[in-house]
Amino acid sequence: MSEIVASVGDAVPVGGILPAGGVPGGDAGHPAVGGASSRWWGRLLGQWGFRIALGWIVVLAVVAVFAPLVASHSPTTQDLFHRFAGPSGRHWFGTDDLGRDVFSRLVYGTRVSMRVSFEVVGLAFVVAIPIGLFAGYRGGQVDNVLMRLMDGGLSFPPLVLALAVVAVLGPGINNAALALAVVFVPSFARLVRGQALAIKAEPFVEASQSLGTPAAVIAVRRVLPNVLPAVIVQTSLALGGALLAEAALSFLGLGEQPPAPSWGSMLQEAYNTGLFTHPWGLVVPGAAIALAVLAFNTLGDGLSAAMGVTRARVPLLRRGARGTSRRGLTTVDVGGGSEISVASPGGAPACLVVDGLTVHVATSAGTAAVVEDVSFVVDEGETLGLVGESGSGKTVTSLAIMRLLPSPSFTITGGRVWLGGKDLLALDLAGMRKVRGGEVAMIFQDPLTSLNPARTVGAQLSEAVRLHQPLARGAARREAVELLDRVGIPDPRSRAKSFPHQLSGGMRQRVMIAMALAGRPKLLIADEPTTALDVTVQAQVLDLLRDLSRTERLAVVFVTHDLGVVAELCDRVAVMYAGQLVEQAATSALFSAPLHPYTAGLMGASRAAAGNRQPIPIQGQVPAVGEVPQGCRFHPRCSHVVARCTEVAPPLDAAVRGADATSRTCRCWRRDELDFEGVV
Repeated sequence: MSEIVASVGDAVPVGGILPAGGVPGGDAGHPAVGGASSRWWGRLLGQWGFRIALGWIVVLAVVAVFAPLVASHSPTTQDLFHRFAGPSGRHWFGTDDLGRDVFSRLVYGTRVSMRVSFEVVGLAFVVAIPIGLFAGYRGGQVDNVLMRLMDGGLSFPPLVLALAVVAVLGPGINNAALALAVVFVPSFARLVRGQALAIKAEPFVEASQSLGTPAAVIAVRRVLPNVLPAVIVQTSLALGGALLAEAALSFLGLGEQPPAPSWGSMLQEAYNTGLFTHPWGLVVPGAAIALAVLAFNTLGDGLSAAMGVTRARVPLLRRGARGTSRRGLTTVDVGGGSEISVASPGGAPACLVVDGLTVHVATSAGTAAVVEDVSFVVDEGETLGLVGESGSGKTVTSLAIMRLLPSPSFTITGGRVWLGGKDLLALDLAGMRKVRGGEVAMIFQDPLTSLNPARTVGAQLSEAVRLHQPLARGAARREAVELLDRVGIPDPRSRAKSFPHQLSGGMRQRVMIAMALAGRPKLLIADEPTTALDVTVQAQVLDLLRDLSRTERLAVVFVTHDLGVVAELCDRVAVMYAGQLVEQAATSALFSAPLHPYTAGLMGASRAAAGNRQPIPIQGQVPAVGEVPQGCRFHPRCSHVVARCTEVAPPLDAAVRGADATSRTCRCWRRDELDFEGVV
């Protein structure tokens, strides 16, 4: 995440679903594969339960709006000669104790019950959002006072509190709505406050604070949009609760007053006049209430799956989405009869295939690409080094592969990610849970923040084992000890009883590697795992990763900015700059003769790569998100720039010289003219 903050800074307000049809502000020539809004709706409508529930709510809304046209009779017209009549062609649902048409009363009751439900929830959130947002973001004594007031409201049983408010205001549907809104406010405020507390600790909020952004602006433009997904989900669930509560108050005679109908008052009338003799009168409004509440709850479940996981994680691409076309690349079989064109070293079967991956982020100026049209292949037993300065998009790329990008600020808008013939971006949440930690695992920079300080490393390893293997507790503990031994931890049985703080940095990193291996993955993504380690321990961890790759045929994506580590560990290298791949090659070929000026600049600036020579830093810095220059993104810092570089963006084409030209790519107009051989 440090890379994200460094590149985005205060320009990253979160929230907002991208509109369908594309990404506004995106680069021409790289169209998005459907907007986030269309993919979001696609995920929702892919759930048959959600479709049925949404259809039923739409029917109720139409009935409520056009009640005079739908009802076949007046809801208050009495016909005492046809009391308690059964269903017929004239009276579809029969008549009540006064001969009034039950269907017509049900239709007009829909108008009352639906209106009150939306009024209650809307009014409650209008009050609760400012309270929860203010308490959560400000914290301290303000939070303490406001939350004690909310706790006081929560201490009363909801229906009792509503009855007390109605007793003060008097019976009537508007007073009942106001009373129910008062009941809902404390729980809603608690929800918003909890979300705000979590979001204000995020790096993008800290970046805004460090730049002096006013607190009110941060709360409204940074925190509130991230609160909204939880609010939307809770709104759907609360609508059902509000409808049920209104029916309860009307049943008690405190809601809609006769002769106007509501579902609750219809229940009361049927209960008082024909509970045992004409029970049909209870069935109709009772079924209407039950179906409406069930529909609202189903909508909430669907929204929770589609939006609640976006805190998890990223919106899915539409099935069958394609990346942009690239020239000069080879065809790779990804399984299932599918082939795509990406740079491939050939030889071993492909484990990971990233094809045209594009990620956008929301900024104050709109949306901008942080990763654009990235494609590479990692074979079984191969280690790919993903290198570049901070802000180049390395970490975003690795998190996108794992579907762990913070959302809704970050959105995958194009491309595919194939793992063993399985498109990870097409998987639903349950499918991704099985893959993540199982077929693909990730090691983060700081193991101390990744491990639970309150549990022993053995217990945490055992839990990881049981999540991905059908083992009993005892067998999982033994497997955890074996994993610790496998990653070279001495006396693993006793070390399994240690807490993370009792281990050295190198030991903790080995524990993280062991945890990554617990699911027996095909692919391991290591995000700068040796950054905080000293040289000796770093060498040991690198040796361990090299051995695992060789003995387990484990594919490894190694994210780093240390070219010395890349030269020692990696088989191939992919160099990133400003969200794009600028060069890919075998490690030996890249270090002996880089083709791109940026790659040569990285080597010249690296102490490990420069050897005995004085490192020469690259002048300037990586452009901020949304501020990339026209043409080649590196041209403002390049000493070899020509007019064409400033006008037209170069494609990532296959190299035409070098021993590995068939699998080597470079994004530079002058790649065939410049000669950086011997730069290291």
